Amino acid sequence: MKVILKQNVKNLGMVGTVVDVKPGYARNFLVPHRLAEIATEGAIKNWQLGAQRRQKRIEAELAEARAIAEKLTGVVLPFTKTVNSDGVVFGSVNKADIFKALTALGHKIAKDAIELNMPIKALGETEVGIYLKPTVTATIKVQINPLTTVEEKIADAKPAEATETK
Repeated sequence: MKVILKQNVKNLGMVGTVVDVKPGYARNFLVPHRLAEIATEGAIKNWQLGAQRRQKRIEAELAEARAIAEKLTGVVLPFTKTVNSDGVVFGSVNKADIFKALTALGHKIAKDAIELNMPIKALGETEVGIYLKPTVTATIKVQINPLTTVEEKIADAKPAEATETK
């Protein structure tokens, strides 16, 4: 079944392209979520009439995405987490933490743009992908440093020996 994409769909195509997809995918996902419309003759003509306008808008969006990707290149987000004596991290860094850190630095991206399958639970640097547009992605680094070890926290929390007075 041929459909016209009304929005960019990851791994499928960009706005305005006519793609051939399975009928169930079109009927059950793309059309109800307003990501695409069925490619009838009338719909294709309407899309062709507005093609120049859309092309200018798409080029502007791509230029903006490239600028954001350029700013994100080389960004290192430092996080500190408690670890035990074996180096096992308590807690993790997830999409929400990365999103908050990027927002605090002034980068405007969607939370869904962060490509992180599992929360990060290892010390050191980890590369995380940022999906901006179908042809534009960026990579940032997430640095997890040890805050203190659990043993140090326990030692610090013990009260000083109390002396008895009579």
